[in-house]
Amino acid sequence: MEVTESSTSREILERHAFSDPRIWESFWLLVLCLEEGGADLLALDRPIPYASEVLKNWSKRYKMVYITGRTTNMRKLTLDELRRFGFPTRGTDLEMFNLKDWISFFSSASSAIKTRAKIFSSISKRYNVVRVVDDFPDFFAAYKKHHVPDKVGLLRKKRFSRQDYLVNGATRVVENWRQLLLE
Repeated sequence: MEVTESSTSREILERHAFSDPRIWESFWLLVLCLEEGGADLLALDRPIPYASEVLKNWSKRYKMVYITGRTTNMRKLTLDELRRFGFPTRGTDLEMFNLKDWISFFSSASSAIKTRAKIFSSISKRYNVVRVVDDFPDFFAAYKKHHVPDKVGLLRKKRFSRQDYLVNGATRVVENWRQLLLE
């Protein structure tokens, strides 16, 4: 658990799969549900405490847009999982990566950030975005460009510091979703 919380998937694969590209490919085919058995891994997912309650409250006043690094082939699985964990899905949008985005990711570590920026730019053209919550500090540069008033960093203590979020454009950093419950 410690390794997965403090390392990127790329770092974990480099450490444990060495340089065998077949292992890397098998891993991603499973994770992206492109290989049989990949969807079974979703049963291992657990919701983050208080996240669904916070988003249910916010969805009464705001349109919710989920952005995920999951690929479009996983749309139904992702929506089913959101419902299973009690997240609001009615009247929401779900923005996902496409397979081409993930292929680019393998050639450049920065492509996930570029893809997130492209997706967020599209969202900000359709909606007046008032808040974003993210646990990856590097994505805040994209949110900052679009003048989102409330950019909340969800601290991942074992991997990032508060400063990592703030220097990238977060307006505040919280340690957990419970801190957002009364907003």
